[in-house]
Amino acid sequence: MKPLFILVTIIAIAHLGISAQDFNNVTKEYTFVSQTDAKTETTRTHRRVLCDYQPTGLWVRRGERFSVQVTDLDPNYKLSTMIGFKPMWSKVNSTQENELRNGANSITATKDGILSFIFVKRNGYDTEPVTVDVKVTGGKAIPLYVSGQTEDEDWEKAVAKMEDTYVQLVSDRVLITLPSRDYKLSPIEDVEAMFETVHKMLDLDDQLAGFDDSAPENMRTRNRINYLVDVYTPRPESDKYYAYASEYFIGMKRDNFTALTRDLGTEWGYWHETGHTYQQRSWMFGAIVEVQVNMFSLYVQEKFGLPSKLNDKESSNAVSSFEMARRYMADPNRNYMVINPANYGEFFTKLVMFHQLKSVYGWNTFTRLHKEFRKKPLGNYTDAEKANQFVYMMCFVTKNDLVPFFKKWGLNIDAATSQKITAMHLPLPKTDPSTIFK
Repeated sequence: MKPLFILVTIIAIAHLGISAQDFNNVTKEYTFVSQTDAKTETTRTHRRVLCDYQPTGLWVRRGERFSVQVTDLDPNYKLSTMIGFKPMWSKVNSTQENELRNGANSITATKDGILSFIFVKRNGYDTEPVTVDVKVTGGKAIPLYVSGQTEDEDWEKAVAKMEDTYVQLVSDRVLITLPSRDYKLSPIEDVEAMFETVHKMLDLDDQLAGFDDSAPENMRTRNRINYLVDVYTPRPESDKYYAYASEYFIGMKRDNFTALTRDLGTEWGYWHETGHTYQQRSWMFGAIVEVQVNMFSLYVQEKFGLPSKLNDKESSNAVSSFEMARRYMADPNRNYMVINPANYGEFFTKLVMFHQLKSVYGWNTFTRLHKEFRKKPLGNYTDAEKANQFVYMMCFVTKNDLVPFFKKWGLNIDAATSQKITAMHLPLPKTDPSTIFK
């Protein structure tokens, strides 16, 4: 039987030839595989910042002095400890981060918190990952489950003996961090089945976004998504969100994390929040932030074999989103660039525009769109400029003149963009997408 809390041998990405990555929070010995710095990686992938910190399954107390022995640290890489969590919604928390060197390092914790390590290349993308060996003296083990390695019996014993801190569950794709008291109330019945569902969602999102390893910018990221319960933001501030996508993590609530860990096969909310991590700022103008993201939700919903949410009646609307879209397009004052955040249903009304394009051109047209924007992402552009570029690129990838279609949705472009599209001499679509309401 394996020792309590032990996690061993996470096999890193085989095609890169990376050696095994080891976690052992009984002996407190680790072999970490390097990652690309989170902000550097988000430049390559043209998406939201994901986490570049790695778990240890250790908890340290404020005032505790612990040591870290580092062996074989490549000078081109940076290794740091991180205690606590990145700032959450209310911005009342922060991390303690200390850079390490080869040999013995001594650190005094200024706060209670989970101990993590950040091991990243100092400059540029980490295309040839390396490893570093770390041994920690100090800290206390918390339940840490690694997909494919931890035995159910060991996990159950760990959870039964845990103190009031956190549990963490990790795979090569995700890190899930939950308060131990809440996990006791809502334990995960089959952790591997949960990971399988989460990975299926992420594989679908990667597929739609064009992360297929076909080019350097299209390589799948090795940085994880951290789903993390926010215990810092108090009510009534926390009433403003169901969950939220932030830099480095997706914030969850103590009373709804089971939508991820138990109900993800039918739970739109976490499809939505995960979709936010894939959004491209090049064409994410203000009015489209909560519309564009739901392409990913619709795609996951369809591939999970479920009926489209666009058939549902949203908010106080007595009709479906398809019918609301029909009425919207008949309004002479329609303006796609303006959205009323108080009208939740309007997000789904305007989502029908993407559904119509998908119905004529297929999902792959959005995959091509994402790939084109990763080749040449826009900088600090205005909303109008982003909207112009979106319309232009949709015409480019579909090889059709879609300007009349977008005008029907109240999404107009400037004269310069119109001239660029005219110069491509594109035909109108054989099937007008604006006629599709089912």
